[in-house]
Amino acid sequence: MSLGRLLRRASSKASDLLTFNPGAGGSSLRSGLDGEIIFSKNNVCVHPAEPLPGLAEHHPGYLCVHVEKDESLGTTLILTWVPNSRIQRQDEEALRYITPESSPVRRNARRRGRRLVVEAGADPSSQQQQQPSAGEEGDEGSCELSDEVSRDSTMGSDSDTFSSPFCLSPVSEALCESSSSVFLDNESRLESMNHSASSASSLDSHALSESSSQSQGMRWEEQQKLLALEQLCGVFRVDLGHMRSLRLFFSDEACTSGQLVIASRESQYKILHFHHAGLDKLAEVFQQWKCCRETQLKDQVSDEKSCMQFSIQRPTLPSAETHPEERLYRRLDVTTWLRHLNQNGQVEEEYKLRKAIFFGGIDPSIRGEVWPFLLHYYSYDSSSQEREAWRLQKRSQYHDIQQRRLSMSPEEHSEFWRKVQFTVDKDVVRTDRSNHFFRGENNPNVEIMRRILLNYAVFNPDMGYCQGMSDLVAPLLTEIQDESDTFWCFVGLMENTIFISSPRDEDMERQLMYLRELLRLMLPRFHQHLTRLGEDGLQLLFCHRWILLCFKREFPDTEALRMWEACWAHYQTDYFHLFLCVAIIVLYGDDVTEQQLATDQMLLHFSNLSMHMNGELVLRKARSLLYQFRLLPRIPCSLHDLCKLCGPGMWDSRYIPTVECSGEHPDSQSCPYGGTSTPQGSKTRDIFTFRKQT
Repeated sequence: MSLGRLLRRASSKASDLLTFNPGAGGSSLRSGLDGEIIFSKNNVCVHPAEPLPGLAEHHPGYLCVHVEKDESLGTTLILTWVPNSRIQRQDEEALRYITPESSPVRRNARRRGRRLVVEAGADPSSQQQQQPSAGEEGDEGSCELSDEVSRDSTMGSDSDTFSSPFCLSPVSEALCESSSSVFLDNESRLESMNHSASSASSLDSHALSESSSQSQGMRWEEQQKLLALEQLCGVFRVDLGHMRSLRLFFSDEACTSGQLVIASRESQYKILHFHHAGLDKLAEVFQQWKCCRETQLKDQVSDEKSCMQFSIQRPTLPSAETHPEERLYRRLDVTTWLRHLNQNGQVEEEYKLRKAIFFGGIDPSIRGEVWPFLLHYYSYDSSSQEREAWRLQKRSQYHDIQQRRLSMSPEEHSEFWRKVQFTVDKDVVRTDRSNHFFRGENNPNVEIMRRILLNYAVFNPDMGYCQGMSDLVAPLLTEIQDESDTFWCFVGLMENTIFISSPRDEDMERQLMYLRELLRLMLPRFHQHLTRLGEDGLQLLFCHRWILLCFKREFPDTEALRMWEACWAHYQTDYFHLFLCVAIIVLYGDDVTEQQLATDQMLLHFSNLSMHMNGELVLRKARSLLYQFRLLPRIPCSLHDLCKLCGPGMWDSRYIPTVECSGEHPDSQSCPYGGTSTPQGSKTRDIFTFRKQT
């Protein structure tokens, strides 16, 4: 690190300590100057909603928050994010968003330090500094802007303690034409970028090298990449006072890094990632602003503009909401796995193994060996020699299935292509292409995945192929890396794992019925909201994808596969995936009830949170919900199947709650589960109120 950068960092941190007063209770906000910048942070990232080959995962930018007077709200905050790629080019249209026109810094600009200037006629790419990786340390991951940039200015900054390099840019009169929030849509972004001939392609060096060589007939992937860049790398500016909600999700134990989720009243979402700390300071700024707003609105009648919701989600659960055996089990690694096997290679205590996997998960290095047991391809009591003989036998069966497919008559093949192969061929080429195992043109692993899916449709013609199956096969093939073994593990997945709910209506409806009953039991307020929405709300459309694709589209692979393993362990329930659904709603569903979201808004709310939720936190909460569910003295008969013991246990006796009939058996005079009826007129649901541990 250069001496200049070290001095700047020390000056910034000293300024933080001298000027920031978290106990001010919002007084600094109330007395703040109109246009005063109270928070700034570089290397705040936005991520593409779906990873595309060749498109960087992290797009860092400069974020600042300044105070602005508002007639209806008194004091409001304006948040602005500008991508580093546009700052490096000294993009005037982008830079003028950073410092507001009313800022005292802009009015009293002091020309200090150096500026990045691209001289006329020079090659812009040669003038730009190389964009560092977002995975590096925060101080090294920032682009070099100018000598006077404060890397992390916070509450209490004024014109003497914060000098912005962006105040040197001309002021646009159109900047402050509207005081309402502005989500810059694609058209606005494109308009603001049209002044630069190479703006679309020069937003990212990856896009530049591809687009320059393909001026004619650009491939679909490249077009998608450029579109994603245009959507990502536009200036983002909003009035936080007119937003529907602000949610802060901390992702580290120290509670300094994580995500800021901003939701507009039109159900638009923006997610900003703080990889290099700073989110804790922004949270304190928002807390003071919240106190300030509550004081200003105390004597006013609440209207729509003053309903903004603010919450902070930390990566830990209170001890009362944690399973008592949480953190007692480590990840199952090679050494621990071998302890579960005897000299013949047999699993000695299946229950203990499944329990260890439920709490700790499996190390990726041994998933290919352990997953076949969880997916019922191998028997737990089989020896190593028996498993090798079994593999040879199943390999021969797989070869026969493939031969049946290849030897179809022209008529059979034509029908098979129309019903199955046409869809499979479209799906496999776009499944997990960001995964290195399937990346690149003419990748043989993509062809292997295709054969597995086609052969499964021959093996199970009643099920055939349904869209989404490729999302389930891809992780299996990545970890097992054998075509025949992957095929039979996929067969076990579809036949023996309840949480792989087939798209058939009766299977999905049974899952949704269980989930509705769990919500009635554990989240009565959320269930009441669904009931008020009517049939559309009770269909739970927002969680169909969770169940069908096993959370694969909601969480990164590392977290989604941990959830798969917890479900496959079948520890104390066959329906742990439903407790995962409830945990997501508990942790991330406050907006739904607080804002009384309609069905389509609720669907959009949860869809926009995909890939931005904390999977480990969801797992811990789901385990806690299962533990507390099993402590209930009574359960409705509609949830009878959820408390079945899964396989052999350590004890001969087990706790069995009383089953109470819900009275909803149109095809039967008596309860098929032996549930007892309640006196007429009694409040049968009161006993199901979910109890939190104290």
